[in-house]
Amino acid sequence: MVLNSFEELQRKVSNISKDETYKKLCKNIKKYRLERYKQFKEHEKNSTLNPYSTENISALLDYNHNHYKRFESKNDSTKQMPLDKILKLSIILNVSIDDLLK
Repeated sequence: MVLNSFEELQRKVSNISKDETYKKLCKNIKKYRLERYKQFKEHEKNSTLNPYSTENISALLDYNHNHYKRFESKNDSTKQMPLDKILKLSIILNVSIDDLLK
């Protein structure tokens, strides 16, 4: 285990931007959702209900569909999502929160 000085920790955390973090998060949510959507369509050819569509993800998160789509939009600046929704998305998309934030 590596222990850092206060100055080192301060330098590390000073580089974190809330806006950039949400941009990464939302970009990765869309990326993983589309991957799962494609995988589901390939494996469940007879199913008419894909749980990874934006409509179904928004329903699982208890969001309005248009509100959810804003998270995946590159041009929308309203990209803040509560932690409980991020946790639910990590479960739905079967991906770690670390991967969502990379």
